[in-house]
Amino acid sequence: MKTKKIGDISIDVAVEMAIDDGFPANMLVPSFEQSIIEQNHDLLVPFCFNPATGGLKLSIHTWVMRVGKEVILIDTCNGNDKERPNFELAHKLNLPYLEKLAALGVKPEDVTMVMCTHLHVDHCGWNTRLKNGKWVPTFPNARYVFSRAEMEQWDPRRNPPVEGDINLNVFDDSVLPVVEAGQVDLVEGDKDLNEIMRLELAPGHTRGSMVMKVQSKGQHAIFAGDTLHSPVQAMRPQWSSGFCADPVQSAQTRRKLIEYCVDKNALLMPAHFPPPHGVRVRAQGENFAIQPE
Repeated sequence: MKTKKIGDISIDVAVEMAIDDGFPANMLVPSFEQSIIEQNHDLLVPFCFNPATGGLKLSIHTWVMRVGKEVILIDTCNGNDKERPNFELAHKLNLPYLEKLAALGVKPEDVTMVMCTHLHVDHCGWNTRLKNGKWVPTFPNARYVFSRAEMEQWDPRRNPPVEGDINLNVFDDSVLPVVEAGQVDLVEGDKDLNEIMRLELAPGHTRGSMVMKVQSKGQHAIFAGDTLHSPVQAMRPQWSSGFCADPVQSAQTRRKLIEYCVDKNALLMPAHFPPPHGVRVRAQGENFAIQPE
């Protein structure tokens, strides 16, 4: 994606991992109907559907937002060197993520805020990096912003992990070190950070998931985390992902978000849409249509 401007806001994307083969459609989105591809072939193929594998294409990336002197990262992917025995995709990675940020002109010490929409394995891994055998904050000058409900949900001291949990070790190596460094700000409920940025709770995928809405000079965008995994969910918001803790609540949250995008012509920027990573949405009868941007 080329740098996108929302008023005075500049937005780039740093891709840690592209999953072009995709996830099996009915695993990622259990309600998926093949007819949506047939009816929208020119739009969805090859944008987000791989006809060779039948998979819905994904990307694992960080949104990089710059406004004034602020450098803000939204979601920090999987991270390197992490022990993820129950999630092979993220296990013991060695990827040039920091080099991707450097190519955008961002050094770790430049980052002023890291906002994690939630604390799943693929959204907070680069919060920390391994240095001399110890996990330390990757972004030493940043405030890390999480929702309190999300912190409490994943703290193993409150909720011990169950067998096979793909989030095993995530709190200990990617969250607790930044807490101990005194760099974490916890948010309860909806919160205006300033006149440009607003955090809102968006439960369903996880209990404490948040989104960030931004606006500048009459233009709007929303960093939507995992309220959607695939563009087909923007077209059919009733289709929750197979990874949602509460599919019913997730669908309600997603429809509200999509309706906001239609009303404000807001650029929709989830955490996993394939290139160009963002879409505009408009109403289409009882459903919705999208335009990649």
